Amino acid sequence: MASNSSSSVPVTPTLSQIHSGMPSRLSEKAARAKSLIWAGRTSSTAQHSEHEYPVLPQGTSRLTFNTAIAALQSQLGSENVIVNDKAPEDNGWYMEHPNTHDMMSVSADASHEFVASAVTYPGSVPEVQMIVLWANKYLIPIFPISMGRNLGYGGAAPRVRGSVVIDLGKRMNRILDIAPDDYTCLLEPGVSFYGLYEEMQKRGYDHIWIDTPDLGGGSVIGNTLDRGVGYTVFHDLGDTEDFC
Repeated sequence: MASNSSSSVPVTPTLSQIHSGMPSRLSEKAARAKSLIWAGRTSSTAQHSEHEYPVLPQGTSRLTFNTAIAALQSQLGSENVIVNDKAPEDNGWYMEHPNTHDMMSVSADASHEFVASAVTYPGSVPEVQMIVLWANKYLIPIFPISMGRNLGYGGAAPRVRGSVVIDLGKRMNRILDIAPDDYTCLLEPGVSFYGLYEEMQKRGYDHIWIDTPDLGGGSVIGNTLDRGVGYTVFHDLGDTEDFC
């Protein structure tokens, strides 16, 4: 990956490269913010642990887990079912966060407690249904995320140790429709506020105002389901959390 010329910090991917990236017009600001975060670190991001990985769900034997994962990989493709077989090391930052553990955990033990056994990447509704049926068959807990950026609540880290994370954003990130006359849109979970705004500008819908949270990197669908607030009179007052 290319690096920022003023530091050794890798440049944040843009929207043209990945669905969760930063708009290219904000690349300079992202690089500056990331450099400040890297410079302010007081310790390594590595979380040394003596626990055995992958961490298994309670009541699931390693044999059962391995059998279940092999079955899911045969249905979904091995590239779309990744076993989390290493201790948490890279905590990243807001734009490049982990989807296997809590990037803000206060100790190695906490990081071990809220850690995924594997991550799946469905690409369609039928594949999501397939994963749910699989989980019920093998009694494996699952934890769905959109983009995993609700950092105030642990990000993408599952609340039940050893759960399999279902990342709905990586392969399901299309803008299916934008209706400028009635101010509605149809999106998949991986569409961020950045992505929606950039597409609306591309289509010339300057009269539409997105009710976005503080940062634009969160999922529009995720923020809605989490009842995250925005800044217009239409925001949901049910929750003060605004990152998804």
